[in-house]
Amino acid sequence: MWPFGRRKKAEDREQKRDHKTAFREATRALEDGRTDEAIEALAEVVREDSENFAARVNLGTAYYSSGEYVAAVRQFEAARELKADAPKVLLNLAAAKSALDQLDEAIDLLLQVLEIDPQMRDVHYNLAIAYWRKGRMPEAMAELEMELALHPDHEGAKSAAEQIRAQTGIGDPDA
Repeated sequence: MWPFGRRKKAEDREQKRDHKTAFREATRALEDGRTDEAIEALAEVVREDSENFAARVNLGTAYYSSGEYVAAVRQFEAARELKADAPKVLLNLAAAKSALDQLDEAIDLLLQVLEIDPQMRDVHYNLAIAYWRKGRMPEAMAELEMELALHPDHEGAKSAAEQIRAQTGIGDPDA
């Protein structure tokens, strides 16, 4: 056997270790709120390994956290190409689309998530907010009620439901 083949395999293993280390450090930066550092490191991981699903998701999350919604959409869409039915990716993509006022697309994505995992936390809430922003109050309230039935501790859903009740009277037990 040629010695060159062994060296190549060793280099590949070393490179994979480097990617894993870089990914872990970038994820730690993201968790600590150091989004610029996370973006830089995760972008490098993605450049070197474009099929790294977790790096794409985390890079999208970092972009979203920094308000770079178009870049977030690109990363979530790339992650979606790698795993089409990953509910977390669809939820995050919907959030980024919503931030860009692409509400119809966000609603479609959230409905897809519900088909995959109807009890996933925040799906009904995000769908409610999208409906609310589109002026579809009865649907918004129904989704908030579903979120609260599944996750009674969801403070955002409680607050949104109170605001819709105050604005419209929908869902008001005294009405």
